[in-house]
Amino acid sequence: MLEKVTPLRRESLQSQVHQQLCDLILQGELAPGASVTVASIAKALDVSPMPVREAISRLMALGALTVVSGRSIGVPRMGVEDLNDLRRVRLDVEATAVRWATAATDAAFIGRLSQILAAMEKAEAAGQAKEFIHANYDFHFAIYRQAGSPLLLEIVSNLWLRINPQFHLLQRTGHYRISNRQHRQLFESIAGSDPEAAAAALRADINSAHEVICAKIANRDATG
Repeated sequence: MLEKVTPLRRESLQSQVHQQLCDLILQGELAPGASVTVASIAKALDVSPMPVREAISRLMALGALTVVSGRSIGVPRMGVEDLNDLRRVRLDVEATAVRWATAATDAAFIGRLSQILAAMEKAEAAGQAKEFIHANYDFHFAIYRQAGSPLLLEIVSNLWLRINPQFHLLQRTGHYRISNRQHRQLFESIAGSDPEAAAAALRADINSAHEVICAKIANRDATG
């Protein structure tokens, strides 16, 4: 994974490292339990350890990264209470973004969203979990960017830094197929300029994934 990361230029290193790490998390490159080290990140990005440590500190403050063991850093294993709280916030914030995006729909946006949905359906059919998670991120954030609010997008991005790695837990549950049905409904509602139906489809997507993830985590905690 890390050897493929594009080396960074020397200016604004901390901001660039922070963005690269955010991208790795948001695009599904780090799953719960997976870990990296400061040294491996610094080597991959061709920077010194200091800006890496600073970027990691920022992400730890957001709850997106944690110390896994020793010098290893990874995404935290969330508990059900944390997930419940995250779901409540996502239901309101992301539904708002969907409504705003639906009100700002145009032909170019619908065309782009259709292409991403096709990629997501292809990844699900092929059983490609990482590709599905990446396309899922692209699909949702194409919508959230269309809402036209940088502040709202920043809030949603911070929420997704915490939830996106948990989508790996949906692998081998058959949920990706269910999720794609909800994505198709979300797409059709947006294309039909129906903000309330789009928000309802988004909420169904969040709720169904939440239930499966919580069940997986409860089973994990019960079995140790």
